[in-house]
Formats: sequence, C-alpha cells, structure tokens
Amino acid sequence: MSLTTKLKSNPKIFWEITLLVCMYGAYAVLNICRTTVVISSPAMLEDPELELNKTMWGAILGWGTAGTLIGKLTTGIMADRLGGRKVFFISISLCMLATAMFGMMSKVFFFSIAFFIAMFAKSAGWPSMANLIRSWYPKFWRGRIWGILSSSSMSSSLFTSLVMGSLLLVVSWRWVIASSIPIAGIFTILLFFYLKQSPTDVGLKAMPSVDGDDNSDNPNKSHHLDNATLGEALTVFIKSFRFWLICISIMSLTILMAFQSFLPLYLKEVFNLSAGKAGIASSVFPLGSMFSVLIGGFVFDKLTKKRRVFVLGGMMALATGCIITLLLLPTSNLQETSLLWVALTAIMIFGLMIAPCYLIPMSVFSLDFGGKHCGVLVGIIDAAGYLASMTFEFLGGAVADQVNGWQEFLRIILNVSITGTISLVIFLIIDHLSLSKLKKSSKNTIPI
Repeated sequence: MSLTTKLKSNPKIFWEITLLVCMYGAYAVLNICRTTVVISSPAMLEDPELELNKTMWGAILGWGTAGTLIGKLTTGIMADRLGGRKVFFISISLCMLATAMFGMMSKVFFFSIAFFIAMFAKSAGWPSMANLIRSWYPKFWRGRIWGILSSSSMSSSLFTSLVMGSLLLVVSWRWVIASSIPIAGIFTILLFFYLKQSPTDVGLKAMPSVDGDDNSDNPNKSHHLDNATLGEALTVFIKSFRFWLICISIMSLTILMAFQSFLPLYLKEVFNLSAGKAGIASSVFPLGSMFSVLIGGFVFDKLTKKRRVFVLGGMMALATGCIITLLLLPTSNLQETSLLWVALTAIMIFGLMIAPCYLIPMSVFSLDFGGKHCGVLVGIIDAAGYLASMTFEFLGGAVADQVNGWQEFLRIILNVSITGTISLVIFLIIDHLSLSKLKKSSKNTIPI
C-alpha cells in the first residue's frame, strides 16, 4: 500500500501529519521574522544613518526579549482559553506587522518598540503548539513531536542565515527585512484551511487526558490536574522542586541560545568578515541545532529517565568545552583561516549539544506535568528563561563594546553553561526518582 493510499484510508494519521506540518511551518515563519532582524544587525551597525553600536544593539535585543517575557506570561493563558489555532493566527499577523515596522525605523527607541511587539507576538508560538499537541497526540509521541517542531526554529534560522545573508551582499538591510513579510503572509493563508484545533473538528475522537507521571502499566490514569483550577495548578507548580530546577536550567540555557543573536557581530569583528559573510557563517549554529533536536526528540522518547541524566548531562559538558575552545583561540598559534574554521566547528557543536537540552526536556515536562494547564506552565518556564536572557542581552552588548569585550562576553557564557549543566542534571535525577516513587506507590499526593 502506498503512503498516499494509507493516508486516505486512515484520516487520523492524515490529520496528525497535516497538523504537524502546519505547526512546523507556523513556528518557522515566526522565527524567520525574528532571525531576519538578527542577520541584518552587522549591516545596521555599518549604516551611518542609524549611528548604532553594540551596546544599543544589545538594548534592542533586550527589549525584544522583554516582549517575549511578557508574552510568555500572557499567551499561555490565551492558548489554554482560546485554543492554539486562534492564538497562532493572532501571533503571526502581529509579528508580520511589527517586523515590517522595524524595517522602516531609524532610531533606537522605535527599533526597540517594534522588536518588543514582534517578539511579544512570536512568544505565543510555543504555548499554542503545547495546546495543540496535547489535543492531538498521545503521551508516548510527545518527545519526538517536540523534537520535530523544535527543529523548525533551527531550520528556519538556517534558511534565513543563508538566504538573507546572501541577500545582504547585494541589497540593503531594509529590503532584507521586508522580504520576510510575504513569506509569512503566504503561509498564513494556507494555515487557515489546514490548521485544526482538535480531532473533533474533523470528525475524529478526542485525545484522552492522562497523567504525565503515570507508568506504562497504568496508562489510563487521569491527569492529577484535570479538575484543578488555574490557581490550584499554580500552587502545585510552585510547590514542585522539579518546577524550580527546570526554571533555573532554562534560564541558563536561554542565555546560551541568546549567543546566536550576537553571532553575526562576533564573527564579523573577531574574524574580520563582511556583514553578509558573517550572517552566512552564523548559519553553523542552527545547522548543528536543527539535526540534534530532530534526532533528539526520537531518542528522548526511547531513553529511560535514568539514561537521560547521563546523555543530556554529557551533552551539556561538551557544550561547555566548546566555549572554552572559543576562549582559548586568541592565544593559540593557529593561522587566521584555521582559527575561523575551528571557531565555526566549535559553534556548530555547541548548537548541536545545547539545543535538545533547551527545547525538549522542558517541553515534555510541561505537557506531562501541566496537563490541561500545559500552556500556562510552558509560558511560565519560558518567561523565567527570557527574563534571564533579557538581562544578559542588555549586559552582553555593553560588555562586547569594551576593549577585549568579546573575551569577557565568552567568560559570562562559560559560567552560565556550568550553571545550566548542574541544574539540568539535578532536575533529571529528581525526575527519575519521581518515577521510581510512583512505581512503588499508587497513591500520588503533591508531585515532586
């Protein structure tokens, strides 16, 4: 039986694949709008009309992250109340409008406002997907689903780095930013017809809610927050040690991922590249990340919670080693060409290692632990991460602007990486222990 025939004969599989493609594309177009702005940053700093420096650019990034932070605290509730489909449409429309505004501005103040609005809109993407995944997919698929969807962020960043970086060689940064708008607009029209909120919208049976900490011998146990109000759910989250650990971990990992926003500037200044070439070279980060989260989601579902401690902990340790490599490069005896290739290799491995640790454990935990309140939980955890990232971006731009600034910048990244490694390993250990306790007792009070 051919794949086409199989899909026609099984509408459930057809709509699950269709929804996955729609979510993948929807989040990708949100990320294209953001990454186009980041890729344009070296050219913006070279534009004499703007009079920008790295401190100002860090402030623009910081205000964008402030928009993300506020969005994470509000759009999770919106996604749980209105549904992921509606919130996705609002998000993409607002992000397109704000990105278009950004390309027309010339002052730091207005750049900051436009980027704030764009990132506020983009922040709704993850809670919307959490809401849709919970409605459509069984628990044992969630790791691989999140892995596939997480790769949309990286594949769109890779696409934007290569295509928009190449455009930047021949057109101005304003035209590069403007080119992202029709891409997002065309895909939004397609989403209107194919993105569905629930299986019941296409005549299929609704997905049952199950406890995320339930074991395989009792898969039909209802979720412990099924009948909880939002206030009661928030109380459970606050009392959970795992919640606080994953927040600390995500705060560290969000800062590490924010390094990507400074990469074009870092490569341009440290290795004397042109603005366009720096944008293209920065594609190594999303290239490594894209494949790791795609494969990592499938691997994550197969790993026991005990093995996750060693696998993800080892990946974080290797990522820390990559930052040490970048720090040591200026004192090495390598030729200039070799230095660039070693740096790009280290950056690619860094992205390869941290992306699955950042995107998958938190997303799976939010669905399993949050239940029907997963949109709120993923929003709160993300908000904690973006609060840390916002602080880092304001600080990072100012640090990089100083003499020998990029070395100090990397030392901050190194310390954050060590903190993230420790907190993630402790979270994974306690997550493993919570499953062991559940197997010993059928009674479940307040989750760990």
